[in-house]
Amino acid sequence: MFDLLDIKNFIPHGYCLSWSPVLLWLHVVSDLLITAAYYSIPLMLIYFIRRRKDFPYARLAVIFAGFIVACGTTHLLAAITIWVPVYWLDGAIKAVTAIISSVTAVLMLSVIPRALSAPSAAQLQAEIEQRTIAEQALLVANGTLQKNIARTQLLLDSALDGIVSMDDNGKVRAWNAQAEHIFGYSSEQALGWDMAELIVPPAYREKHRQGLARFMKTGVSNIIGTRLEVSGLRADGSEFPMELTVGALKQKDGYVFSAYIRDISERRITEDVLRQSRKELQEAQRIAHMGSWQLDIATHHVDWSEQLYRILGLNPELPAPDFTEHRRLFTAESWERLNAAMLRTQETGLPYMLELEMVRTDGTQGWMLARGEAIRDGGGAIAGLRGVAMDISERKRAEQALNQFKAMIDISLDGFCIVDLEGNVLQVNEAYAKMSGYSVDELEHMHASQLEAIDESEQTKAHMAKAVAMGYEQFETRLRHKDGHTVVIEVSATYLPEFRQFCVLCRDITQRKLMEEELKASEAKFRSIIEACPVPMALNDERLNITFLNPAFVQTFGYSVTDIPTLADWRQNAYPDSDYRQRVETAWQAILEKVGQEQVGQCLPMEVEIHCKNNSIKTVLVNAATIRHSYTGERLVILYDITPRKQIEAKFNAIFNASVEGIITFNMSNTIISANAAVEAIFGYKPEQLVGSNINKLVPSSPTAMRGGDLSPVTTEIGQIQEVEGIRKNGFTVPLDLSIAEFSIDNEHYFTYIVRDVSLRKHREQQDKEHLDELAHVTRLGLMGEMASGIAHEVNQPLAAISSYTQVSLNILNADHPDLVKLAEILYKTQQQALRAGRIIHRMRAFVKSQARQCSSTDVNSLLHEAVGLCIAELKQNDIKLTFELDRNLPLISVDPVQIEQVIINLIRNSIDALLLLGPERRRHLTIQSHLLANAIRVRVKDNGPGLNEDQQQKIAIPFYTTKADGMGMGLSISRSLVEAHDGTLHFNSKSGKGTTFYFTLPIRKKAER
Repeated sequence: MFDLLDIKNFIPHGYCLSWSPVLLWLHVVSDLLITAAYYSIPLMLIYFIRRRKDFPYARLAVIFAGFIVACGTTHLLAAITIWVPVYWLDGAIKAVTAIISSVTAVLMLSVIPRALSAPSAAQLQAEIEQRTIAEQALLVANGTLQKNIARTQLLLDSALDGIVSMDDNGKVRAWNAQAEHIFGYSSEQALGWDMAELIVPPAYREKHRQGLARFMKTGVSNIIGTRLEVSGLRADGSEFPMELTVGALKQKDGYVFSAYIRDISERRITEDVLRQSRKELQEAQRIAHMGSWQLDIATHHVDWSEQLYRILGLNPELPAPDFTEHRRLFTAESWERLNAAMLRTQETGLPYMLELEMVRTDGTQGWMLARGEAIRDGGGAIAGLRGVAMDISERKRAEQALNQFKAMIDISLDGFCIVDLEGNVLQVNEAYAKMSGYSVDELEHMHASQLEAIDESEQTKAHMAKAVAMGYEQFETRLRHKDGHTVVIEVSATYLPEFRQFCVLCRDITQRKLMEEELKASEAKFRSIIEACPVPMALNDERLNITFLNPAFVQTFGYSVTDIPTLADWRQNAYPDSDYRQRVETAWQAILEKVGQEQVGQCLPMEVEIHCKNNSIKTVLVNAATIRHSYTGERLVILYDITPRKQIEAKFNAIFNASVEGIITFNMSNTIISANAAVEAIFGYKPEQLVGSNINKLVPSSPTAMRGGDLSPVTTEIGQIQEVEGIRKNGFTVPLDLSIAEFSIDNEHYFTYIVRDVSLRKHREQQDKEHLDELAHVTRLGLMGEMASGIAHEVNQPLAAISSYTQVSLNILNADHPDLVKLAEILYKTQQQALRAGRIIHRMRAFVKSQARQCSSTDVNSLLHEAVGLCIAELKQNDIKLTFELDRNLPLISVDPVQIEQVIINLIRNSIDALLLLGPERRRHLTIQSHLLANAIRVRVKDNGPGLNEDQQQKIAIPFYTTKADGMGMGLSISRSLVEAHDGTLHFNSKSGKGTTFYFTLPIRKKAER
């Protein structure tokens, strides 16, 4: 046993305590007493738990007992280890004790809050007393409950909604009086019946039972607590719409389901009527071109009718723009007036009416008549605005046409007058005044009744009332002349509702009536709008019989109703080719079916070719609209003759394809839509090969390609000619002149590229440039020959100095004691003179060197000094005073320094030659200036020579003209060409006897040519 517990290597505690027997026994007795006490506590806990089965913390008590036993065991082993060193066993028991104590502590943390929340004895006693009082109150409440049940039943029976309940088996348990009225079953008949069989239509019974079973199984339902509209079944077997709300109440023996039912048959009828009214209102708004709107002031939310979208050119499927965005829908002046009117209505509540100019999204403009009023809440405060808007664009155009027509009316042979609804004459023309015998001033202060024949008064009023109702009326009446006799007149009266006035045309038909008395019976009492319309129109009924053709139809196509009584006869005559007729009928039927599916009154137009009665062919756009909604299939067919337009299109296509310039049209996606025949000669592609391709395939360096396809900035370059590079089919580049045009069709934007192959022009320009470079080189060689003596003098000076310095150096070296410091100084001066001669030679070589123009960033003042350096010998030789007047800190410019230096030298030498003509008594002055302008630098070469006379000034710039005896006349012409090649200009000012000034300008920040 000692080997098992590994106690050989340890000594008992007693060896440490043996020096004090009292202390030894104190530990032993204390540990044994603690052990006995710890072992007795679990026995008492077990006894307590067995007697108190309701003790809520039994598990904790058991674990706590184990903890006490483990603690007692550790004290027992502490006493044993006094004599026996069983430290491993003691450690194991302590480890078990630690585990049990940790578990006990954790459980205590969770149990203590619950134990503290348990009621105390006093609280339990108070709760018992409260329960006793509650039981007594319950007895009293029971009696009250019975009364309430009776009252509740009375309320249920008097409720406006049907109230029924069923148990979880689907059996009816409650049925109030309103339910009896709704379904036709009495309470006695309904109670105990299966709810599904009683009021649920057969088509929904199985679904009802499945839903009930699912709820009983899962407790989940989609209808409980939700208001539904479903169909119900009455006792007579009829179905009706009802509104249903279901609630579920859980009880001990299951669920009770209560339903509140309302018969909404009348509401459905009302909703259908309202829906139909809205549809009719929308149709009325569409016909009247009138839309409505409503604005919430607090949220700025706007509601628009569908027609208002169309009036403003917007898509009805998109939400109305925010009120803050309405500014862009009107011109600035109209928006200011509308905004001011709305603010005034918002502040005062007064309504407004305005005529406003619209700006539609497609860029077109129109007019609307806007009326608005305030909306007040229950407290009388203004909460919003509402109003209507009528499209009066046609009226405005009519007013404009009316104003233009007024001049014609004034000289018309027919009488014309404007009369208001009260009969006051507002305006007349001279023909009407002549017809009535009164002057224009007299008539404009008279009432219409003063001009009517007495026996015609009532009839005239009836006609005018009809004009108000119908908009137009034509009739015959008699006018009372100023001298008393009557004049028979033909009246055409048009009612203008916007102005509440009549526009009346009168014609004196007295003589005609005498001649046509027998034809009165056959004269039409009125002319309909369709008969007066210049557009061909036809009407067919639901049996496909043609019931009406207006005069324009007969005049355009030659057919009458007798020729084509049915649509079949019309198609047989209009489309004699059977295959074409079949295609037209199929396409037209598809359009009509689409109209029927979308339930719109008007279909999209279709282009067809019609064979007229006189065998001519006309191209027309056919459109149809339902004109009577109560008769299906009755349609008005409108045929727009577009033959002239098609002929113009054919001419345009011929011109388009005959153009020598390439014309390419593409859309906003850079997709090519069309191309003409000239494109093949430029790019090598046939036009049909390019349709559908990307425009960047042909012109990768176009403005659209350089902007990554963003076409918005291209509009700034429309109409301008640009130089770009195109790509041929074989991959080679071709230089092009490009101009851009933009247009829109049906709100779709397109761009047209017009390109011209400028390869030949570019080749010629390159030849001219090379020729100019060669000519400039020859000129520089000539200048250098002319300046040879001066330059030789310039070179001779440093060479003579070198010779002198060399001789001095030799003398120093031949001395007995050579001065090396002085020798070094003389050799340094010799070197500087050699460098000076080299620079002169270098400048001469660079000046006469033949090379292509090479631009670089150059300082103009440096160029002036270098040019003067080549001419300085001549200036000194001829005693010419040179003055520099140069601006400082001039910006660098991109030029070819050799060519600009050539220009400066040429101008300096021209001035030297002019100054040599002065007499010896006059001083010779030459001034060279540089000056900074806004976008350029100006260089001036000014002398005080004899100047140029008027004849010389006219000829000086002409090639081969010269004032010198040995001159060629090319220097100034070449200088001007060189300056213009740098995008500059060269001019001169001169007065005879006062000198000459030549000046040229060079642009700043111009990129170097490649």
